[in-house]
Amino acid sequence: LAYTKWFSSFQAPDHNHGLCKVSRTIKNEEQIASIVPINNIHCSAHLIPHFGPITPHEWSSTNVLDKCPSLFVNPYLDRHRFVTLR
Repeated sequence: LAYTKWFSSFQAPDHNHGLCKVSRTIKNEEQIASIVPINNIHCSAHLIPHFGPITPHEWSSTNVLDKCPSLFVNPYLDRHRFVTLR
């Protein structure tokens, strides 16, 4: 079993770099999460924070996924992800 936090469906790719954006799925001011069987997981996702002109000082490697309102999905991590996510 794996604890999984859910994100939105892909939004249209960014015109500058072609990465698709996702955001946390929120209900009652909390991110939706669930326990799923490992067999249901196809692969992990490499998420990149959507940085604005200034990166908030309170973001760190341990909390950026909870603090950043939107993230980009990196399909270029390996060939399998590139084929699957494109």
